[in-house]
Amino acid sequence: MIGERRWKRAGVGGAIVFALVAAACGGSGGGGGGGSFSGVPLAGAGSTFAAPIYTQWAKDFNGIESGAQVNYQAIGSGGGVDAFTKQTVQFGASDAPLQPEQQSALPGDAIEIPTVLGGVSVAYNVKGIDTGLKLDGATIGDIFLRKITSWNDPAIAALNPGVSLPNTPIKPVHRSDDSGTTFVFTTWLSMGSGAWKSGPGAATTVQWPAGEAGKDGSDGVAGYLASTDGSVGYVSYDYAVANHLGVAAVKAQDGSFVAPSVDSISAAGGGLQLPIAPDTNVLNSTAPGAYPLATTTYVMIYANQTDKDQAQTLVDFFTWGLTKGQDSAAQLEYAPLPEQVAQAALQELSKINVGGTPVTASSSVTG
Repeated sequence: MIGERRWKRAGVGGAIVFALVAAACGGSGGGGGGGSFSGVPLAGAGSTFAAPIYTQWAKDFNGIESGAQVNYQAIGSGGGVDAFTKQTVQFGASDAPLQPEQQSALPGDAIEIPTVLGGVSVAYNVKGIDTGLKLDGATIGDIFLRKITSWNDPAIAALNPGVSLPNTPIKPVHRSDDSGTTFVFTTWLSMGSGAWKSGPGAATTVQWPAGEAGKDGSDGVAGYLASTDGSVGYVSYDYAVANHLGVAAVKAQDGSFVAPSVDSISAAGGGLQLPIAPDTNVLNSTAPGAYPLATTTYVMIYANQTDKDQAQTLVDFFTWGLTKGQDSAAQLEYAPLPEQVAQAALQELSKINVGGTPVTASSSVTG
């Protein structure tokens, strides 16, 4: 039975650039555990999937270190990797782990850590269909391959007995930018659809069938879905909630159908292991109740820093995010990292140094 919609919050803004400027900027002071350290400005760029949580973290963290003005540009995962490689930002953000060719292009050693768990939802806006439509990987693949073109197609009807489906034409929409969300979605499609695996395949950008709409960023896709009857696309779960979209219950490995939620996303996170590798993912988790398209999002930081205050602010900001900041995750429809994963990420963070001297978190974030 397709369930009623329940929304936990009003929504997240879709602006491309999020800049949080301190109301009062204190001096940088000394770092390395000194309680007087007040932070310095940081720039980060990348994932639109993660933009709501990094925006909230930056706002909250500014109340702890008043000089820590965190400017995060939500330009997509590919743009974030590019900016990080060119060293125009202090941290990059991506929903896809760095691939070997990306790792070899970096000018120095970098750490790559998960920050929160999220879900890539198969979201839709179809008059007459409530949230919770049941879909499996093969059917979703055929929808995006344009083999299934109406919402009452027999393949969809077979998965939803007793549900009255309209003959509305299906209007798929995808990300047109270099996107980690696309990487996650197409990797999952390649696991469940042979036609997809042998066709478009898995990457941050793929060759989509002609006639499909393409939009930049999660906000662009969500905006198209919200305004277009018959549309279907893939966006992070928080954007689906914010835009009041229907979300599919996706067929899991055990044959059950699981909708995205904080609990079902969280259930998939226990299998995440560090260090992060090019093939790291938590897709199709076999944990009971796990959402099949659960994923994590990552930040990249150079291990060998040259600016002591920037290094201290980076360590403080992400130490806080991996500890106290996890409390914000569920409020924004993400799931916090399992404790063992957060601790492993903190261990990776301890590799950050200035001139060979490790940078430890200030007492303002550890106390």
